[in-house]
Amino acid sequence: NGAPATANQWGTVTINVTLKTTTSGNKTTRKFTDLGGSYSYHTSRSQYIMSQALPMLRQEFLTAQNGNIQNISGATYTSQAFTQSLQSALLKAHA
Repeated sequence: NGAPATANQWGTVTINVTLKTTTSGNKTTRKFTDLGGSYSYHTSRSQYIMSQALPMLRQEFLTAQNGNIQNISGATYTSQAFTQSLQSALLKAHA
């Protein structure tokens, strides 16, 4: 699980990742198979923004398989909080 990250005045985002490691012979493959988490929000507007942006960020991460994802237009603080918590979760997954 990643550390909770603040999305400025809008709330917080906490990300967790699921990593699958397979070994075939001497080759090990690591793939992120899921990304979940939770968020808190302070207003109905921030709930709407987070509920729209987080699924898109999740899909982008699962496609990229790394933390190099783009911010969602109109959800900059949510995107930044997502990335911050994601980086924390990735560090723990690779530890």
